[in-house]
Amino acid sequence: MLVRVIASLAICLSLLPASIRADEAELKIALGNFRPLFAGPDQSALFKELIDGVYAYIPSKKITYRYMLSNARLVVELNENTVDGAANIFSKNEINGCLSQPIFRYSDVAVTRRDRGLKINSVADLKGVSVVTYQRARTLLGKAFNAAVADNEYYKEVPQPKEQARLLAIGMVDVSIGDKYIFLHSLKTWSKGHFDANEFVIHPIFPDVYSYMGFNRQELCDEFDLALALFKASGRYEEIFEEHLFALGYRH
Repeated sequence: MLVRVIASLAICLSLLPASIRADEAELKIALGNFRPLFAGPDQSALFKELIDGVYAYIPSKKITYRYMLSNARLVVELNENTVDGAANIFSKNEINGCLSQPIFRYSDVAVTRRDRGLKINSVADLKGVSVVTYQRARTLLGKAFNAAVADNEYYKEVPQPKEQARLLAIGMVDVSIGDKYIFLHSLKTWSKGHFDANEFVIHPIFPDVYSYMGFNRQELCDEFDLALALFKASGRYEEIFEEHLFALGYRH
């Protein structure tokens, strides 16, 4: 069944009008630079590998990456047509062009120290424990989270992920809330190996959130979406997420 799905998608991609497939064979794609999801040139990064995986199914396109300092700059460059596409776009309202199907997955989780033995099975379990998280989390993580921490005098938002990792690792807080890849990368870079990733427990209590590729032309979105479907059907999409988790030292 899977083979038939992949074959059908490949046929659909090959049947795109030649004017779409051949036009502008070199594409300029804007990326962010925050690790481990993005990184600079010649560095491995989770989200960049996803884009590379998709374009492996569109060999007619040569991709040139441009690295930006902020998500806001990505949007500006795309809207000014200085690039053909931009990664990590969250809303169609931000851009003048089109959005791909969801591709970049953020997995906000609760993280605890394993030696504490805390049971965090739902957002409601955050009541009564000390929490550190990222700025604007109460706005972004929904009503249930906001209610759980509303009266918590031990709730703290910090500007840097490394501070979250530090506070949890040294026992100053019970729970850190944020993307699991960012937490593990921050732990690794801050502690310089003094803390092992498996000294912590990841509790998946929030739904995943996705962002998109944005393009300045609809045909680029259409082409990308067909290739993305092929990429996911191959199984390689999920493998990349698992490989990066493994590289950060975390074992399920």
